[in-house]
Amino acid sequence: MLKIYAIELRRSPLLAALPALIVVDLLVLFGRTRHWIGVWPEASAAAQVATLFLGPALAAVSAWQAGRGARAGMPEFLQGAARPLWHAEAVRFAATLTLGCAAYLVGCLTAAAFSLKDAGPGFLWPSYLLLGCASLVTFAALGHFAGRLWPSASFTPVLCALVGFVAYVGVGKGYGLYVLSGDPTQKIAPGALGLRLLLALALSVVAVFLTRVAKADRQTRFYLPTGTRAVMALSTVMVFALVPLIALSGPVRVLRPPAAVTPACERAGGHGARVCVWPEHRKYLPDLVAMADRLSRVPQDWIKQPAAYYEYGLRPTPFGDIGFDIAEGHVRPAAMGMAAQVSATSMGRCTPPESEERAWQASNRLDLWLEYRAMGTDPRTADAGLSMVGVAEEQRAAAEAVALSEREQRTWTAEQRARLGTWCRK
Repeated sequence: MLKIYAIELRRSPLLAALPALIVVDLLVLFGRTRHWIGVWPEASAAAQVATLFLGPALAAVSAWQAGRGARAGMPEFLQGAARPLWHAEAVRFAATLTLGCAAYLVGCLTAAAFSLKDAGPGFLWPSYLLLGCASLVTFAALGHFAGRLWPSASFTPVLCALVGFVAYVGVGKGYGLYVLSGDPTQKIAPGALGLRLLLALALSVVAVFLTRVAKADRQTRFYLPTGTRAVMALSTVMVFALVPLIALSGPVRVLRPPAAVTPACERAGGHGARVCVWPEHRKYLPDLVAMADRLSRVPQDWIKQPAAYYEYGLRPTPFGDIGFDIAEGHVRPAAMGMAAQVSATSMGRCTPPESEERAWQASNRLDLWLEYRAMGTDPRTADAGLSMVGVAEEQRAAAEAVALSEREQRTWTAEQRARLGTWCRK
């Protein structure tokens, strides 16, 4: 079997295409975004995203490989062979999977190598990598199944690649077959991952044990032992049961319990508020601590900092989570969260009636002004790549305010607070 396996590896068209697949994997890894570098769950998710392209390619090659025997007129030869037919199919399928997973593994190891320096303790999250493996095996099994039913050398592989890519992009995310980011506030649900791995295994068994070789050979059937037929029947039932079960089982990711980790916390120069993040986001701490320090140094007596700033998910309450967020490597959303906490600590909750447009404008202007002070950069730089609908006028006013002298800014903030009247309560 090992010799046949080696022969199948050498004959696979995927072997010649392997360098190209590795290049595609690396292009997806680095071309889409690079904020994953230094964050283990983000790096794991980024490595897994490559299955969007590797999967359809694997389905095409698997279809070509599966139909090769029928195209060569081998059904009668295989029927008289000493080994069961499924042995040969299993070896073909294993060779295709080996080469597909080899390209995937290169991407995973590259993501790990680039993250080692900045990510700190930990490593790639196996759950994300296994989710990618489940998708690759599913694609390979479906391609093998199609190739055995319609062993065309060109039509079936091309159809598998095109339909596979369209279906994967169109419904794959809804079914939880892939994720686009690895937020440390979430983790892959073990049950959901188990269902997808089980589906991949069941599809593989059905593809390998399929009894009809090709449409052109309908008169030739290969009868399997009773035990083998039972395994195939069980796998077929599992496929039909698992597809709706996965659709109804909910999201593939669930919230990560904060009690499971020890947050990474720092305080600027021993004064000011502490800043705490998920341990996987420790590389952002210097920027976040600097933001908290800038807010603590704003020379206005009415501004009061909270005791600590926590990243979203670390201190949830029954009434919501007021933690700051880090979105795809950008700390600007964190400035928004910090400004909101400073505003609530300093003035309380401001809830003017909807009809009081001037009061709402003043509240937005104060929050934006605090965000710009926290960022410590030109407002246009701070807002680069950020889309905030309906507050363009408030952004302009806050940007002009941060350019004033400190005394003029005190006058400006006093005017904005006066517009809020008595609608703020601690």
